Amino acid sequence: MELLAPVGTIRSLYAAINGGADAVYLGLDGFNARAKAVGFTKENIDGYIDLCHLHGVKVYITFNTAVKERELGALESYVAACTRADAFIVQDLGALEVFRRYGVPLHASTQMGVNNLQGALFLEKLGFSRVVVARESAKEDILAIKKNTSLEVEYFVHGALCVSYSGSCLLSSMMSGDSGNRGRCNQPCRLSYTSDLGGKEGYLLSPSEQCMITKLKELQAMGIDSLKIEGRLKQPHYVSTVVSQYRQVLDGAKADENKVLELKKAFNRGEFTCGYMFDDTKAIMSPKVQSNIGIPVGKVTGTAKNAVNIKAYRPLREGDGLKLLYKGQEVGGFGVKILSADKNGNYTLFAKETYPTGAEARLTLDSRDADEEINLRKIPINMRVALVSDDTLSLTAEKGETTTVANCPVQAATGRPVTSEEIREAVAKLGETPFGCARVDVDLKGKEIFVPRSVLNALRREAVDKLKRELLSGYEHRRPRLAKTDATGVAPAVERAESRRIIVNTDDFDVVRSLQGENISISYQIYDFSRFISRIDIFLGLIENNFNVYLHLPPVVKGDENDVVEEILTRCKGKIRGLICENYHALYLAGKYGLESVAGIRLNVYNSGFQRVSGVDSVIFSPELTLSEIRDAGADGFVYAYGILPVMTLCHCPVQVSTGCTCANCAYRGDFYYHDKKADYLIKRIRIKRCYFELFNPSIVDISSKADKIRYNLYINMVNCNRDPLQVVDSVTSGGQSVKGSNCAHLFRGVK
Repeated sequence: MELLAPVGTIRSLYAAINGGADAVYLGLDGFNARAKAVGFTKENIDGYIDLCHLHGVKVYITFNTAVKERELGALESYVAACTRADAFIVQDLGALEVFRRYGVPLHASTQMGVNNLQGALFLEKLGFSRVVVARESAKEDILAIKKNTSLEVEYFVHGALCVSYSGSCLLSSMMSGDSGNRGRCNQPCRLSYTSDLGGKEGYLLSPSEQCMITKLKELQAMGIDSLKIEGRLKQPHYVSTVVSQYRQVLDGAKADENKVLELKKAFNRGEFTCGYMFDDTKAIMSPKVQSNIGIPVGKVTGTAKNAVNIKAYRPLREGDGLKLLYKGQEVGGFGVKILSADKNGNYTLFAKETYPTGAEARLTLDSRDADEEINLRKIPINMRVALVSDDTLSLTAEKGETTTVANCPVQAATGRPVTSEEIREAVAKLGETPFGCARVDVDLKGKEIFVPRSVLNALRREAVDKLKRELLSGYEHRRPRLAKTDATGVAPAVERAESRRIIVNTDDFDVVRSLQGENISISYQIYDFSRFISRIDIFLGLIENNFNVYLHLPPVVKGDENDVVEEILTRCKGKIRGLICENYHALYLAGKYGLESVAGIRLNVYNSGFQRVSGVDSVIFSPELTLSEIRDAGADGFVYAYGILPVMTLCHCPVQVSTGCTCANCAYRGDFYYHDKKADYLIKRIRIKRCYFELFNPSIVDISSKADKIRYNLYINMVNCNRDPLQVVDSVTSGGQSVKGSNCAHLFRGVK
């Protein structure tokens, strides 16, 4: 299995190589999902790719952000600078035409949300060679992908978890304009919330850190091709520690408690979880802590003014970082400044706050790691110097099975001959090159010769340069750098008909009934699949005279849940028009059943390319786009015009987090809310065979007061909205008073 390391800085790159990574993934200073990562640019990326390749390390470039129409030209300039990379990690299907022009292998980012066979088949047909499956994927689905496709499977084994399914989230952008889909998530999920189920308060949306070092044999048996470590924004010592610990286990070491302890020392949010494949909500979520809690190193024994006394199990050092927990709850933290200490481990440390006696002191930063200098290890090569004739000296440079030879003239010594040791010293001096000399053999055949030092230096440079070129030649893709196209990055304008289409989404049969006979498309969103199947004949009776009906499929479908979905589609075939598709699984099913497809908001359509590449019949534009950006995209799609916007899909159980219940004594009795200091967030359950939950934005979208400025097709979401749908349709089309406290999503403000 490939060990794939995160790289956010040059020092982290060195740490990954030194630690034994087989491959690294990194982003440039644009179009990557970690906008704060620094160091790699269009101008220097070739050099770093070559450096990695010389060390036998592959390089995957992340282009995993949503791309606006006017940015496609700029994106292409970045793509063209990276054609020597081993693969591109891609999120935005609408930008696929740009990537295809350069022939570099394509990996589907985890933010594409692929977690089952049907989604994988859809992307395989489009030319992807690898899929980075969603962290929430089930074992049976990964096995199905491996068995039924030629795709490589990449799986996250360590690091932070997004609470929203596959990182697809609108919460940050709706709060502040900092879009997670654009690499700028400000992590509102790590804040404190209160549930109205039992009044539970804490970090209710904050998952623990994932660690699967004890599960590598199981993953190998499943056929996982690449083990991915998260952490492009973490420090180099984190990359060094995590990569080296996983490397050792992959090479045969035991995944024991000491290795887990080292990983916790590097970074540990809420203890570790083995993730959705192996653990449940209780282990996955961390409501008591939301940041690094490191490893336990002592207890608080008392406090005084501006001081805290700690009995430590191991030495503390100036500059260490400590986090204090009391009854599992975070109560503070500080950098270590030692006021006094004795040989028995009793420390008095400077502290502005007071802390409860008995609080656990945990090391979150070892000052030695913070100051650690990282020097990239040299690539060991062997050198052989031999006199091949009376007037010719040969230097052979070797790295594994790769060998290069350089020759230089020599002459018989008339004075003091050059010694073998002098030759050895000259050719071993590799200086600023990435190589280090492991061994130098010199065979002068017993002859006394003379060769100037400058000639030996030139001989060494020639041999090493040849070796470098030969080692890199194995990574040349033999594909041309294509000239930038004449595309402006702005799609041609689309003539819009005077009459526009309207889709009303609902989960209520009464709303379906009230819209019959109107010139409106109906989208029925299924939240409880078993209940819907039990009432499907009623539903089909309601729509029997209206073929303008869609089914709105959920964003997550696992394992045999696909059988449930397909049972419904089989029974509805010929009676519905199409599907509202929230993932690539649904797009695949639309094609299979001959149904019209409309890309939903979770597919995050940002540009005109999405419709061309995917083949969808229409799109609902991302709520993160402005009107002018939608105009640039040129497609005649739908604008999210009204409704409470779903901003997260949760694959853990927030009911269990709130109440401590289990599936056997489930406390879910219907919709409930999380609250912060400013707003209330509705949570609604989707149940197929497993339970998933949608978390909704606190304020409703309503374009009514701006209706005269918006001449696009309109998507109206009546889920959780107790209004007459026909009144809403009239208001958003003809204009009216918007609901108090509403907004227009990003139609007039945009995201960063």
